[in-house]
Amino acid sequence: MKVLSIVGTRPQFLKLAPLSQQFEMNGVNHIVVHSGQHYDKEMSEDIFDVLNMKTPDYLLEKSESVGIDRLCTMMKNIEKICLNELPDKIVVFGDCDTTLAGSLVAKNLKIYLIHIESGMRSYNKSMPEEINRLISDHVSDLLLCSTKDSIDKLNNENIKNNAYYVGNLQLELLKNVSEKYNNKQILIENKLTENKYALMTIHRDYNTNKYMLESIFSELTKLTVDIVFPIHPRTKNVIEQNNIQIPENIKLIQPVHYLDMTILERFCCYIITDSGGIQPEAWFLKKKCIIMRSETEWIETLENNNNILYDYTTPLGLFIEQFLKIDIIDINIDLCASKNIYNLII
Repeated sequence: MKVLSIVGTRPQFLKLAPLSQQFEMNGVNHIVVHSGQHYDKEMSEDIFDVLNMKTPDYLLEKSESVGIDRLCTMMKNIEKICLNELPDKIVVFGDCDTTLAGSLVAKNLKIYLIHIESGMRSYNKSMPEEINRLISDHVSDLLLCSTKDSIDKLNNENIKNNAYYVGNLQLELLKNVSEKYNNKQILIENKLTENKYALMTIHRDYNTNKYMLESIFSELTKLTVDIVFPIHPRTKNVIEQNNIQIPENIKLIQPVHYLDMTILERFCCYIITDSGGIQPEAWFLKKKCIIMRSETEWIETLENNNNILYDYTTPLGLFIEQFLKIDIIDINIDLCASKNIYNLII
């Protein structure tokens, strides 16, 4: 059997890593296609070395176009590879444009389609990711869910066959890395004291305009804790173009590779983020997480008081202070996702 996985963004590489190792251990003919959606050294390239993964079998040229034009370019290139490789099954991950491109190509070529992280819903159709995941779920042959509530969401959309809860590949990877990697040089370099700093990531469109960044920074100046902020290229561009002033308690640093990011997460006192991937990681690490969004796909991270959606009305400092007083309820997390997925695919 030949399995072809299609990835294009850093979170997808993280999900691919444990699954790729599972395929390799079991001798599966596994082809990896990198769509080129994210391709710069800071955000993508280094991760294959860091995670000791083989480089992709195919690396598509990053398209300078946007929107439908970029999607169509991706689809054409992926189709050529599929016609050359003739895979038995195609695996797509998550909800980015790469996911949608791979899903549409698989269906057009009548190739068995597997969608990992199925059933995630924000119910906000103004988000491109919501459209991508909806379409991919409704055309997939096998739907593999990272959260138990995703099964219910699929059932509500009348998707009741071939949908399974398998666990979260990214948390499986985080567990494995946390057990092996303890290099705290990133803390030393940035003069960070364990459990005495907050970690922040902000990159989504609705938070990275001049008004929102200035509003968020204004609130953050009132916090007494130092905040380390690995800055996304998009956010950095907005700050520079608008000459936005950075509060003294915020330490801007360049994007860090995955292993160092796990160190920043593990040894912070809490996390402020609008990232999808960091929400379950904070949940697994039992680090309180303030989500700078009005909705989230990761409902289960809210249920045990680990994560919370910011209401954008309460002063942020007060909001965080009140949230930190709430006790976290212990939960059990399934960390055998790659084995569960392998058994279902093969």
